[in-house]
Amino acid sequence: MAAAVDLEDAFGAVFGEAKPEGHPTARPVLFRAHARSAAALRVVATDCHSLAWDCSLSVSDLDDLRDDVGIGGSWADFLDYLKSSLSSGEVKLLFATDKLRKSTGSDGAKLVATKAKGLPRITISLHSVTGATTSDIIAEFSLALYGAYRTARELVSKEQEQMSQLMGNLSTEREKNEIMQKQLESLSFLDKRKATKPKLLADQVPSVSAVTLVSDQVTAPVQQQISVGQECEELCCKIMRMRMTTDKELEMLISWFKFAIYVNLQRVACG
Repeated sequence: MAAAVDLEDAFGAVFGEAKPEGHPTARPVLFRAHARSAAALRVVATDCHSLAWDCSLSVSDLDDLRDDVGIGGSWADFLDYLKSSLSSGEVKLLFATDKLRKSTGSDGAKLVATKAKGLPRITISLHSVTGATTSDIIAEFSLALYGAYRTARELVSKEQEQMSQLMGNLSTEREKNEIMQKQLESLSFLDKRKATKPKLLADQVPSVSAVTLVSDQVTAPVQQQISVGQECEELCCKIMRMRMTTDKELEMLISWFKFAIYVNLQRVACG
């Protein structure tokens, strides 16, 4: 006996195409299997024009179907196998050839679904629908199909919206990452510049020995110039103190003065 399982929650609805075999119809046949209530499953097949078949399966009927198929496990496992078989794309609608001679679609058909090759088949017997009931079933099927399409479209729209938001968030994170990368590169450049600057300053500052050498080189000519100037000044003082009585003495003093200047200039040049 089946466990207490809500078919509306456990099964839901399945749409698909059933390939007719042994039937002269040129139109494709579509089917819908859905939970009619919490304890009943309904299967409808139609060409959406003039033919329709249906059946209702109670919990007891589903138990019998489970025994016929031979699927073990829990009740939920069987419902999952049933739904997977109807959703596999390998669904056929079979008709009896001898009954087709009487009236096309006047008798029942069998909906056969296979989950995969080699696995047990699901076979559900359908009853032919005639008269005004056919139009009602086709209308109900069409509205249900449109409802399923609208639900699927809304789900796709939500997924696209979520995808768009995720892409926007990803783009924002990429921009933040690029900004942080540039900031890190700037900080790295500043660190390298700070590390290089003291070295450059150290290279530019002269050493004590170099300063001493330059100082000595500058001081020597200055001292020599001071020495020459002092000698010239002393010589001039001597000339001023001397009494130049004759032109001959004056010429001698001038010659001596020129000689002294020449000697001092030679010292400066050699130094």
